[in-house]
Amino acid sequence: MKKIILMFVLIVFLTGCNTKYKKDTINKKLSANYKTKKDYYVCVITGVNHDDYYNNNLNISYEDNAIKNEVIKEENNNYDMKVEEIKNTTYEDVIENNNEVLINDNEISDETKDTPLEDEEIKEKNNVDVKETNQNEEIKENSTSTDSYESQKEEVADLKKYYSPNGKYLGAEKVKVIDVSYYQGVIDWDKFAKESDCYGVILRIGYYQTMDKMFERNISEIKRLNIAYGIYLFSYATTLNGALKETNFTINMIDKYNLDPTLGIYYDIESWSTKNSNSNNISKQRYDEITQLYVNGVSNHISYKYKVKVYSGRWYAMNRLGPISKSYVDWVAEYNSTCKYDGSYSMWQYTSKGRVPGINTNVDISYLF
Repeated sequence: MKKIILMFVLIVFLTGCNTKYKKDTINKKLSANYKTKKDYYVCVITGVNHDDYYNNNLNISYEDNAIKNEVIKEENNNYDMKVEEIKNTTYEDVIENNNEVLINDNEISDETKDTPLEDEEIKEKNNVDVKETNQNEEIKENSTSTDSYESQKEEVADLKKYYSPNGKYLGAEKVKVIDVSYYQGVIDWDKFAKESDCYGVILRIGYYQTMDKMFERNISEIKRLNIAYGIYLFSYATTLNGALKETNFTINMIDKYNLDPTLGIYYDIESWSTKNSNSNNISKQRYDEITQLYVNGVSNHISYKYKVKVYSGRWYAMNRLGPISKSYVDWVAEYNSTCKYDGSYSMWQYTSKGRVPGINTNVDISYLF
């Protein structure tokens, strides 16, 4: 009996050990499995079945991949749209976009867009070199031989030189030009053309709406002798209506006598007085309006073929003219050894007591720069 009891106890004990061994083995496996899956978790949450959590994460991962695929698909679609947009972009669209960029660039502060002076000088020199190169290339294209190319090159250089009516070389700058009216009387233009050292002449066509008494003879002789010339009108306008009359008079004279004033058309604005009025009554603003009307009117009529500018004395231009009328001043009178006018100009009338062959009276002489 005792043997039976001992055998039973021994069996129970062995069974219990085996169960504990199995539990320990399972726990070890679970522990090993947990450690393997721990790599997939940011943290371990107690009370949660990590296998389920891992499986849930796998599902989320699948969803993320699906979202990612959708994003990639959308990006591809956007890319395709960009390609189509580029294909359909016109030249005008590009120019418009570039203009917008330029406008934005102009808003950049001076500190961020300063350019060294040396760079600007190099750019300017390059521009000049390009112009000269293009000019030379154009001559080459029109030339049939090396000799003709060289001769045309010389012709281009000669454009900067001045000659008297009889062919005498006068220089490349600061040549003499006279201006005349009926006050100079009957001029011997043949003698002037043959003996004078002047390049050309500025003829008075008249004053207000009245033609100069010697203009018809003077223009006829100058055309016959092929003397370079310009014209000027002495202004008495005090109103816009008066300026309009002077504009129309000038236009009619140009058309009537088929004028070719290569030295320019000048609006003579200076001090004057009559029984009923004087130039002191004209304000700077009114001078601006009068000058603008005349210059625009004449320029439009001749299609801007010749320059239309203002003649005035240095003091008068600096003190009596407005900013607009002064900006048109191109011929300045100052009887001195130097001209102290504070603006730009291309002719300086330096004397009213000059003497030239063919004219028996004093005459105004100017330097043409």
